[in-house]
Amino acid sequence: MSEQVTVKITINGTVYPVTCIKGEENRLIEASDEVNKVIEGLSSVSGMVGETRLLAMSSLILADKLLDNKISSENDLNATQITEFIDWFSKTTERMNKVAKLLENK
Repeated sequence: MSEQVTVKITINGTVYPVTCIKGEENRLIEASDEVNKVIEGLSSVSGMVGETRLLAMSSLILADKLLDNKISSENDLNATQITEFIDWFSKTTERMNKVAKLLENK
């Protein structure tokens, strides 16, 4: 069974105890740092914003980044598939040329 630990993270000046699996503490801290960067960016642009609105806006920005990464990953997969298809097509063309030569020689 995995051991769980509690990490205290700070988001927008408030400390939250968050439980995670041992070994994932740094990832949790990095995630909270990313949230704080978004909140700081919004606060500097928007001035005083209510916490609920700040949470909603931060969530949308982080979700948008996640979608960008997902789309990028999907495009990478498509590039890989295209490369694999080109390799397959090239090999198939070579085989077809060999068959054509054999048929010409008969």
